[in-house]
Amino acid sequence: MLSCFRNKKYKRKEEGCYLKNGAAMLEQLIHSFRGNCNPIRMYSKEELKKATNDYCWDGMAYRDWNSRLYKGVHEDHGILVKKFEADSSSYMDPLELITNEAAIASNMSKHKNVLKLLGCCLESELPTLVYEFPAKGNLSHNIYGDGQSLQWQIRLKIAIEVADAVAYLHYGMPKMIIHRDIKAGHIFLDQDYVAKLSEFRTSVPIPLGKTHVDVEVITGTHRCLPPEYAISGRTSEKSDVHSFGILLCEIFAGKRWDSLLIWFMENSNKGSSSSYNELEFRQLANLFKTYLEANVLEEENKKQVVECAKLIERCLKTNPDDRPIMTEVAQSLRLIKSL
Repeated sequence: MLSCFRNKKYKRKEEGCYLKNGAAMLEQLIHSFRGNCNPIRMYSKEELKKATNDYCWDGMAYRDWNSRLYKGVHEDHGILVKKFEADSSSYMDPLELITNEAAIASNMSKHKNVLKLLGCCLESELPTLVYEFPAKGNLSHNIYGDGQSLQWQIRLKIAIEVADAVAYLHYGMPKMIIHRDIKAGHIFLDQDYVAKLSEFRTSVPIPLGKTHVDVEVITGTHRCLPPEYAISGRTSEKSDVHSFGILLCEIFAGKRWDSLLIWFMENSNKGSSSSYNELEFRQLANLFKTYLEANVLEEENKKQVVECAKLIERCLKTNPDDRPIMTEVAQSLRLIKSL
């Protein structure tokens, strides 16, 4: 099934890595997608070293817990090179995580709101993945921190596009796949501010006939975890909806979730000593509406702000059964945009 990769001549010392990584990639494709994937290109180690100026520190675009993304130029086209590092503190097999990402990303690459996987390099100890280059960088750099402020309508457009990508992950694939780590750092923007969802390493499929899966290793940002997932490891499509609700808060407020929680606690009727768990989600949604009205409300977006706060309240319900599904969330955002 490795016919989707272009064959090259490999040095003997790298052949072992190629065979090991290629076999793991094939196994993941067979397990998840019956061996199917969209064609991707094979890159050599030397090509990627040259493209990234030997992974120059100045060219690093983003870093995560065990990966770094580098800007690169290959054949006069921009690329984003994702280089992985072994994490001895992790309970998860890094090769399994990488091949999982490659398998899902290759099958999601035709969606306009998913970061397109161009190819990979199997010659290194861990595979290196190559993606299209997002000209406007990471979403987190554009909505808070040192990045420029995005207009409300662009933020709303981005929210719709991410919702579409997650909905496709849930309903457009052979199996429902749960992302498990939806956050601003895993979304990129192209030159026209089109949102591109990425990072499928820890994504899991829901078995046919099931509504959820119980995972042994809980991943993600602690304060952003859905309650049912944080407590028991149970994940479902509604877990992604909860994570998306938090992402909506960050997109519309232009603040990190931790900063918003501090503001919520300071302005709740429980006083500044309140913990996150003590905040009722209805109260949290009302507080968020107050925050938006105080910080981003303008006459032309007044109705949209109110409806966005209502949608966020639904996404953040404690009981997963009370949350909408992602197709409903995407449709709601479109209706809000038309107001």
